[in-house]
Amino acid sequence: MSARYVFRRLLQALLILFLVSITVFLLIHIVPGDPARIMLGDRARELDVEILREQLGFDRPLVVQYADFIGDLAHGDFGDSIRAQRPTIEMIWLAVPASAQLTGAALLLAFGIGIPLGVLAAVKRGGIFDRIALILALIGQSIPAFWLGLVLIAFVSLRLGLLPTSGIGGLDHLILPAVSLAPTAMGMVLRVTRVSMIEVMNEDYVRTATAKGLHPSIVVIKHALKNASIPIITIMGLQVGALLGGAIITETVFAWPGVGRLAVDALIQRDWPVVRTVILLAAFLLVLINVLIDIIYAWIDKRVQFQ
Repeated sequence: MSARYVFRRLLQALLILFLVSITVFLLIHIVPGDPARIMLGDRARELDVEILREQLGFDRPLVVQYADFIGDLAHGDFGDSIRAQRPTIEMIWLAVPASAQLTGAALLLAFGIGIPLGVLAAVKRGGIFDRIALILALIGQSIPAFWLGLVLIAFVSLRLGLLPTSGIGGLDHLILPAVSLAPTAMGMVLRVTRVSMIEVMNEDYVRTATAKGLHPSIVVIKHALKNASIPIITIMGLQVGALLGGAIITETVFAWPGVGRLAVDALIQRDWPVVRTVILLAAFLLVLINVLIDIIYAWIDKRVQFQ
């Protein structure tokens, strides 16, 4: 892995973030009507609308507004919430731990279940376990997270009274949201792991390791799984983004006080500075994850080069 490869990937990431910043900046201006009037609502006084328009700089040319927007971002100023009258970055920072807890638990479930099932399905290809694993993967990818969440609330919480219906607290509050969010990612991880493992296990070096009399678990874990890890790492990065998107609905269903619920509330209240900050930070996180995954590629497989 060369420094040139890393440098060029970072340049690509900066270009993507620049394009995202333009898109997010224009987001509020593509909505028909006066942005200040939209934020405050139709019943707001004209004086309040004019004050907000001046505060946000909507009375200036778009180029000047964008230059100020980038300058504020460079100084860590993401703007203030219209409704809460607080810095948007402060509001999001307070909600990040809850979202990280939920997404982390869902990732742990998805990969902790999906990878072992995918490996076993590949080892027992064509058998009954393989068929059951593929059915589970299909079901997991087909069930909407919000529907599963409502079903779990109705059955596990309301009928059986085993777990809380909503809110944040201990492990008992985390189980239902994480279980609702994980199946889609688990199904994808299972299928990708199975396909990658089947492809690798047909390679000559795996057959050679088996012919040498190595224990099957050593052949599968040390030789096959290691070399099948690139597609699994790829899907890991993609699923982080998918889980962040799914968490928006899941947090709303379970009244989980994370960034997703904050974004939904801000969207309903037309608090565009909060929505804009959430999108910017989510884009930055996804770009960072993809850059790290590409670097991990080059570290794991020396054949990976920048093209």
